[in-house]
Amino acid sequence: MLLGFNKENNEKKYEWMYDSSYFDGNVDKIRLLETKIWNFLEQKPYHAIVRQYVKAATDKHPKKRYSSPWWQTALVQLGRIFGM
Repeated sequence: MLLGFNKENNEKKYEWMYDSSYFDGNVDKIRLLETKIWNFLEQKPYHAIVRQYVKAATDKHPKKRYSSPWWQTALVQLGRIFGM
C-alpha cells in the first residue's frame, strides 16, 4: 500500500500503541477512523495541484506556501485552530 508522507509518519505511532498503552483496547477503532480521514484528505485532484505548481513557478511575487485544493487548505486550517 502506497501511503502519503504524512499518513506514513502517522502510522508509526501504532508500533508502540499495541504493546502496553492506554489506547490498547481501542487501537483498531482509532486506526479505522484515521484511515477514513486520511483517505478523504489525501484525495488528489491533480488539475488543481498542477495549476498551483504553474502559478508558483511563474509568480512574480512568490508566496512561501501554495495550497491546493482550497477545501483541503480550509480543513487543515480548521484542524490547526482546534488543535488537531
